[in-house]
Amino acid sequence: MKCITILYPAEGNEGFDFGFYERRHAPLIKDIMGPSLHKIEVRRGVSDPQNPSPQYIAVISIWVKDWAHYQKAIAERQQELIDEVPLFTKQMPQVQIDEVAFEL
Repeated sequence: MKCITILYPAEGNEGFDFGFYERRHAPLIKDIMGPSLHKIEVRRGVSDPQNPSPQYIAVISIWVKDWAHYQKAIAERQQELIDEVPLFTKQMPQVQIDEVAFEL
């Protein structure tokens, strides 16, 4: 299994629209990925006494169970995802792809 981690910087990005992401963007990801999608996690960066300013306002993990199917699907429809980014955030994200080494 692989995991795509999408990091949205907090600085200058106070208006991240979690509602839009939940209502429209995540369902679009699900539609595009189809059976290759295992799950989507959306996390909101929060402050605490040791970290008063989180580095990321949102961290999204997209768990992919069928990488070959994902690659085919995303090749055909990636631009749809990119075109929506300005509708819910002011900053383009950083993206990292990981292979899951183990789970506990």
